[in-house]
Amino acid sequence: MASSDQRNDHENTLANPMAWSIWLLAVIFVAYKFQTQSSYAVLNSSIAESFSLSLAQISIIGSLYSFAYAIMTILVGGLLDRYGLRVTMIGGLTIVVAGGTLFGFANNIPSLALGQILLGVGGAFGFPGLAYAVREWFSIKHFGLVFGVAQLVAAGANTLGQAAVGYLIVEFEWAYIIFIQAAFGFALLVPFILLMREPFNNSTPFSSSQGSLWESLFRDLKILLVQPIFWQVSLISGITFGTLLGIGIVWGIKLLVAKGFDPTTASSINSILWISLGIGALAIHLVSDYLRSFKLSVIIFLVCDIVAISYLVLSDEISISMAYVIFAAIGFFAGVNAVAFTITTRFCDKAISGTAFGLLTSMSFIVAAALTPLPAKIIEWTGTPLELASLIFPLALLLALFLALLKKETY
Repeated sequence: MASSDQRNDHENTLANPMAWSIWLLAVIFVAYKFQTQSSYAVLNSSIAESFSLSLAQISIIGSLYSFAYAIMTILVGGLLDRYGLRVTMIGGLTIVVAGGTLFGFANNIPSLALGQILLGVGGAFGFPGLAYAVREWFSIKHFGLVFGVAQLVAAGANTLGQAAVGYLIVEFEWAYIIFIQAAFGFALLVPFILLMREPFNNSTPFSSSQGSLWESLFRDLKILLVQPIFWQVSLISGITFGTLLGIGIVWGIKLLVAKGFDPTTASSINSILWISLGIGALAIHLVSDYLRSFKLSVIIFLVCDIVAISYLVLSDEISISMAYVIFAAIGFFAGVNAVAFTITTRFCDKAISGTAFGLLTSMSFIVAAALTPLPAKIIEWTGTPLELASLIFPLALLLALFLALLKKETY
């Protein structure tokens, strides 16, 4: 085992062209996944109009993606550990394409919901797959840097894509935009089939002695879930990223519209979240290295995130320039989510890294699925104004901050 890890650390360097090719494919998948996911924030008003959906219904349909994603990411982690990158990632991309196609053709609420679920199931392969690819193809000392850069590139691509969707919806029907995204995914299958593979030509990185998929998955999950540090890290990661998704997918644009912004401007401002998230994902690794502390960097980022979201929610009026600054700050400080993956590599065996990354990602979307509909429910049940109902997001981050204060240093 030690010799295998040493060989990986020796050969999986920043100078390996094949490693960067695999990295690029995984990054494109994540960017594409984010694009199909975040487009709902821009398109949901048009979709609601087409199907006469209420605010609660559009929120629930949006949360279906998160529920499907959260459940599937756990299984994806096991699939990565058992079958590796090639089979797992190609399968995931195929499901995304199928989901987008069904979503675009939807003519009733059940088919709309099923398309959203398939998009969530397929999208679940993206983020754990990216983390797994970096862990497999690069040495552990480069993980934080390479993973952070990957999120920056993916977020930048998604920012441009979401802004484009905001302008396209003015000229085209929402279904047409969904079809364009599905066609891109279909084209992306070609380089995946041609290039995606495992390091050292290990097409089957498991042995029959490990038992069935479910046996090995439950065994690996047990190893992770009995570790208190994994619970702390996964909950901090989940609350932080789940809050960002709640704002970025549904409530950010609605808050801006409630403050007087037109939908096109609001979607443009909202799109800055994703590039800022990528910058923050890289920055928190640089800050952690500078401070030589994961704990301190996480606390700083969480405090700043709470301040930024509270300002957005509680301010009566916000200028366009200030709105861009606030949304950039929300995205940037949500980058604390990324360091959870790096922390995990410090105490998690490489043989179960896929399961660990899948479970971390799952926690993010479980929280997102729970948080996203809450403001709508609070409004319906109590008649609370949108701004006050949205305070659920900074309150959730206070819980993450409490967990960070309790967490032991693991740098």
